[in-house]
Amino acid sequence: MMGVRPNRKRLELMLMLLIGLAWGLLLSELMKRTRWQNTADRLKEESSPFPSSQRSRNLPTPPTTAPSTTNPPPDIQAARLFNETRVLCMVLTSPKTHHTRAIHIKRTWGRRCNKLIFMSTKADKELGSVALNVREGYSNLWPKTRAALQYVYKHHFQKYDWFLKADDDTYVIMENLRAFLHTHNFREPVYFGNKFRQHVKEGYMSGGAGYVLSKMALHRLVKLGFSNSSICTNRNYGYEDVELGRCLAGVGVVGGDSRDEHGLSRFIPFSPLHWYPQPPDWYQPLLYYTSPDNSSDCCSNTAISFHYNNAQEFYVLEYIIYKLRIFGINRELGPLPKKISSGTTSNHFRTSNDETGHNALIKMVPGKNVTKPNYRTKTTSKFKK
Repeated sequence: MMGVRPNRKRLELMLMLLIGLAWGLLLSELMKRTRWQNTADRLKEESSPFPSSQRSRNLPTPPTTAPSTTNPPPDIQAARLFNETRVLCMVLTSPKTHHTRAIHIKRTWGRRCNKLIFMSTKADKELGSVALNVREGYSNLWPKTRAALQYVYKHHFQKYDWFLKADDDTYVIMENLRAFLHTHNFREPVYFGNKFRQHVKEGYMSGGAGYVLSKMALHRLVKLGFSNSSICTNRNYGYEDVELGRCLAGVGVVGGDSRDEHGLSRFIPFSPLHWYPQPPDWYQPLLYYTSPDNSSDCCSNTAISFHYNNAQEFYVLEYIIYKLRIFGINRELGPLPKKISSGTTSNHFRTSNDETGHNALIKMVPGKNVTKPNYRTKTTSKFKK
């Protein structure tokens, strides 16, 4: 009996050691797998233009409040859209027009942007302009626009969903822009504006009326277009809107249709204070779509932008749109339209789930196997509802 007890103790000790060793190996393996999964998730997030911290494809609203330079408007629906549809406004200006044009955008419609940035060649403390290393002048608008978009992509891409470019004589109704964009997916390679038909087969958006790029459109433009001179020319001249249209078409970004249900334009490359109801003579020949013949109006009732405004006219439009009220007339527009679901989205705008990943993007050879949309090249004689 005396000899059995020491043996039993030794067996119990060995058993305890084996159990401890097994638990140690198990915990070590679990820790390795956890570290590997965390690293994989981090690398996946860093390589994608849409990190997991951004809104999920299945979520209609962002999990966090959008960063802003101003307070949202008091109207409930407008305030909701302010947080859901995050728009960065990029305004091209120049040192000589900082205080004759640009500053008045900051005091009027620019306050309703989620983020307002002025792109110039000289820093201005009051305006908050970014000094780009390019030459000024109308003939240099293309390199200036290219540099401005690269700056926005580098510093602000992850925070916003849509990227609006406007001139410093353009007035934008931000609530109407957000209401229009509300139905569209910023993950689709698309941009909107007033489509012209000359110079570019697929059409291009008028620079003066302003245009807005989706998050995916800006990503493709910078990563696939600006890095390849066969798609986006790197020459320091050319029409800004024409060159941009060529670049975007070359990387498979679709020029979307922003007209209203009556076929009337929402992005207007002239001011109704000067041209109403008849537009200027140069306008009609440039249009990609034929104007409807069942309306005497020049523009949509849900217009988004007007070009060619001076400083005084900014405040006139501000008063008419936001302050003037008509007794006894209800001008409510009703509920927001429903978002376009993936099942009903046009084939023009569909992208694969893998496209948002970095590996999928770098496999695309710009100019060769970039998927190009099936553009509509003919205009109709009459807009069909």
